[in-house]
Amino acid sequence: MWQEELDKVQAEILSSSKLTGMPRKTGISDKVGELASTLADIERIIEGKLTEIQLQRKRIIGYIDSLDDSLLRQIIFYRCVSLMGWHQVAETIGGECTAESVRKYFARGVRDENTKDVQGGIV
Repeated sequence: MWQEELDKVQAEILSSSKLTGMPRKTGISDKVGELASTLADIERIIEGKLTEIQLQRKRIIGYIDSLDDSLLRQIIFYRCVSLMGWHQVAETIGGECTAESVRKYFARGVRDENTKDVQGGIV
């Protein structure tokens, strides 16, 4: 969403920055300057979002590393870190896996791990 907004503002800057050599009237705002300021704001937002994503990714990988179940680790990694769809996860793991089976394994595994955490006093 923010990248699309950035692209839109960049395109608007390019279309607005025509130099005609003609004098300008006083009191007219600097549209290109305003767009450049907006562009800088959007770039800062994107940087912040990317930082948030990286922190969340580290948390997910830490969670995955803590799991004993190798299949569950793979499923969570492909789904949550590689952002694969269920069909892609099943194809990547191979064997008898189907999209539905890996989805259910994921749901059960995460639920069971969260139950262990609560019972063990970790959460």
